[in-house]
Amino acid sequence: MKAKLLVSAIAAAMVSSFALTAPALAHQGETHQAVPQTAEGEGTVTAIDTQAGTVTLNHGPIASLGWPAMTMTFRVHSAAVLQGVSVGQRVHFELMNDNGRPMVTEIHVL
Repeated sequence: MKAKLLVSAIAAAMVSSFALTAPALAHQGETHQAVPQTAEGEGTVTAIDTQAGTVTLNHGPIASLGWPAMTMTFRVHSAAVLQGVSVGQRVHFELMNDNGRPMVTEIHVL
């Protein structure tokens, strides 16, 4: 049962990650880059790895991306994003599409 639940969670994370893979579309013929897609969420910090520059969040659903509630590890934009944040805190966070991968750009303790 646990293995089936884990496989389902992994599959959901993989499928849902496609929501961030395509940046916002530019109009045909434009030469400037498209603006990256962003999203916001709330969750609880379950792990921080400052050396790897990652934070693991047990977050609620993110409707704008069609993501269900889940636990995910995200890269952070810079070490400064993690300042003042610790494991166990409830946070609001912002994500940005970084070459098809979600990256946390801001975290605010609630």
